[in-house]
Amino acid sequence: MAETQEKTDNNGQNPTEKLQKENNQLRELLKEALVEIQNLNERLNIYEKPNDGYNKSWTVVAKIVFLITKADKPLRSSEIISLLLARQPSIVHKQASLEKYVSAFLNTAMKHQRLIPYKLKGVRGNYYCLPDWINEAGELIPEMRKKIY
Repeated sequence: MAETQEKTDNNGQNPTEKLQKENNQLRELLKEALVEIQNLNERLNIYEKPNDGYNKSWTVVAKIVFLITKADKPLRSSEIISLLLARQPSIVHKQASLEKYVSAFLNTAMKHQRLIPYKLKGVRGNYYCLPDWINEAGELIPEMRKKIY
């Protein structure tokens, strides 16, 4: 009888039963935490900041045109990439090279004349402009020209 009393603790459970019960409680807490994390991730993916009309379901070309329109000035590809990353950080995990990824969509946008490239002497690369910002002579209108200097 003395052996039985030594193997049981104050609650009438042996140490292995007590550990099993604690283990089960911890597993339940972990499951609850994982469900909460999943819910928060879903809410974060749905949340669009700032709520200015940006839509994550748009094509990449539409997103780029929107970002340039919102900036209200011609942008270089590096500026477009940083704005795109701020809006949709998950895009980093989709591609090995963001520069090549965005470049392909910029070329598509230029092909369909949604964006017009503008070369500024002394600056490497192009500024991407909306067609409304280019005059008949193919030059950037003075108002937009002031914004990139």
